[in-house]
Amino acid sequence: MDVVKFECDDKYEAEKLAWLLGMQEDSLNFMQGVAAVVENEIVVNLKDRSSHSILMKDQASANRLKVFIEDILLRKKTIHEINFIDHVTKICTC
Repeated sequence: MDVVKFECDDKYEAEKLAWLLGMQEDSLNFMQGVAAVVENEIVVNLKDRSSHSILMKDQASANRLKVFIEDILLRKKTIHEINFIDHVTKICTC
């Protein structure tokens, strides 16, 4: 198992990221894709056609998260556990 950590802008954003990545429907992620990355903000689309933004610590963190989400959606990685402590979201994958 691999552990990936993402630093968000604050605790609320870390909790939101954990919630969005943890949403599942029939063992598939409910996230549909990344709509945009603007500086330290990443906007994701869900399958229910809603969009949500997550504020990261910096632009490098937002870009890393974009690549991570794309890997999840392409099934290169599978999420096994997600939690957050303060402004950091920790994700266990394989």
